[in-house]
Amino acid sequence: MRSLKLKWQLFPSHIIILICAMLAVVWYGTHSLKTFYVTQMAAFLEAQADLILPGVTELTVARKLSELDKFCRETGGKISTRITVVDWKGKVICDSGRDPQTMQNHANRPEIKQSFAGITGISQRYSTTTREEMLYVAIPIQAGKEIKGVLRVSKPLTAIDKELKNLFSRVVAGIIVIIVFASGITLLLAKKISQPLEQMKDESLRFANGDFSRRILVSGSDEIVGLAQAMNKMAEQLDERMRAVLGKSKELETVLSSMLEGVIAVDLHEKILYMNDSAIKQLDISQAAMQGKRLLEVVRNVELLHFIKYTLSLDEPTEKTIVFNLGKKDERLLQIHGAQLAGAQKNKIGALVVINDVTRLLRLENLRRDFVANVSHELRTPITSIKGYVETLLDEGEEHSQHVQDFLEIISKQTNRLHAIVEDLLALAKIEQESDRKTVVLERGNIKEVLQGAIEACSVNAAEKGINIRLDCPDTMYAKINGPMLEQAIINLLDNAMKYSKTESTVQIDAECTEKNVIINVKDKGIGIAPGHLDRLFERFYIVDKGRSRESGGTGLGLAIVKHIAHAHGGKVVVQSEPGKGSTFSILLPQFKSFENEKT
Repeated sequence: MRSLKLKWQLFPSHIIILICAMLAVVWYGTHSLKTFYVTQMAAFLEAQADLILPGVTELTVARKLSELDKFCRETGGKISTRITVVDWKGKVICDSGRDPQTMQNHANRPEIKQSFAGITGISQRYSTTTREEMLYVAIPIQAGKEIKGVLRVSKPLTAIDKELKNLFSRVVAGIIVIIVFASGITLLLAKKISQPLEQMKDESLRFANGDFSRRILVSGSDEIVGLAQAMNKMAEQLDERMRAVLGKSKELETVLSSMLEGVIAVDLHEKILYMNDSAIKQLDISQAAMQGKRLLEVVRNVELLHFIKYTLSLDEPTEKTIVFNLGKKDERLLQIHGAQLAGAQKNKIGALVVINDVTRLLRLENLRRDFVANVSHELRTPITSIKGYVETLLDEGEEHSQHVQDFLEIISKQTNRLHAIVEDLLALAKIEQESDRKTVVLERGNIKEVLQGAIEACSVNAAEKGINIRLDCPDTMYAKINGPMLEQAIINLLDNAMKYSKTESTVQIDAECTEKNVIINVKDKGIGIAPGHLDRLFERFYIVDKGRSRESGGTGLGLAIVKHIAHAHGGKVVVQSEPGKGSTFSILLPQFKSFENEKT
């Protein structure tokens, strides 16, 4: 739709406002005059009613209806007023303009009701009898304090309406003359205002095209000149800021282009806003192919597309590792991080995805795991043989000197520790492999049964140390678990709690359900852990007190196994501890509200 120039917008708007103002004045004046005339006529009718009331009262009380009818017709004709008399029941007993027998009961007429209440009634309405707009004034007919009827006088408002119409016609003619005169003046003023604005528009188009060299020079009102000066100042500031933005944009483009990580920005409709060179290379697409297109049109990896949809639906960062196939022999592992892309008003405008190619790192990690598993497996047999021979020699202790016996006991102790480390390494390697291959079988299981099994497995060690293990868990608490793996995690936590608890103390196990998790807590009142150790507590071979751990036969792998078992269940393990007050280890498992179609 083509827009109008300012003068053609100002001109009709001013004329319309003027017309509306004039019409409002005319309407208000006409309405006020009519109200004034009606008020004056009502007072005149009331005065007439007061003059004829004594005669009407006398004839009405005496029930001289024929004389009353004659009186009303004669008097009404003389004063050019319709006179109606109504008895106390609302029946019309006399009317100067019509036969009372043909008229309806008037008890419900507004003015009649007011008169029955003892006051003067006034009403304005259309009369079905005279077929005109009428003004009615009614006063009560009283004999003493008793109301015997109502005297009503009325006149048509036709004369007032006619006079007002004539007045309205004259006023409208005057308004037309004023509007014609005002139109010329308004058009000249609108043109005077629009000319400098037209000039500023032309210069602002130059600004929009990036030409900030020229300045606006106009004359006119203070507001127009002030606007021109403000636009000139804006042009100077825009020129400076554009230079700064372009400089920063080039710097940012240089940084993003130099990054090894791929960076992708999409809007809420998954249309590509930006993609750096690393992302283009990692996803094997061309620069030209992505311009102005949705990510779905240039990337065919379902996992990546689903991840971006998921990121757009969240308000917090997320991450995932996906497999990206470029060909039969070229498979890449990409670690992707997604976060909300916020605008200047902190509103979500899209998503930002950072891609790391971790193919080499994961391959090295797999090699490390395989190496540890293979070495541990190969060490298992010779360590078992050494352990057996040492135990045999210890059983023949009488044949050895005390010096040899002491050496054999040291060898036995270290062999047992080495055997425990190898067993833990094999267990950890198995858990990692099953988690990576997603072969960990999770089934609906009773939490209390798993906890009782772990307590039973630790009962001998607990009895030797005089430690009491208490269990607080509902009988009907269920979760999606791998029973043996979860039991092993609880055993490791119980062993850890007993190692660092005093004799004759208590270890508490409890389980609870929240909206999102099933939480298993193992609490002890032992020596506690300093805050500086908590972040690394679940690393392999990390030991807080190495001397105490060696004495108790610890391998440094127990808590790492707990962490990987929790991750295999889709959960996590956390710890809260304070030196001297004990520790609480908590395994958080996902809350599954429905177990339909699951193997039990």
